[in-house]
Amino acid sequence: MGEVSERERKIVVAVDEGEESLYALSWCLKNVIFENSKDTLILLYARPPRPIYTAMDGT
Repeated sequence: MGEVSERERKIVVAVDEGEESLYALSWCLKNVIFENSKDTLILLYARPPRPIYTAMDGT
């Protein structure tokens, strides 16, 4: 039989400043990404929206 080649995967983890996203990244690194694999880890940073200030009188 032929040699089975490792499949290259692209894995996206969305992160922000929250504790849950840091846990998700940590979990991914421990359970999904393997040391000698061809996996590519893509971090998608979700930036909090800027506050929008408007004048109270509508001008």
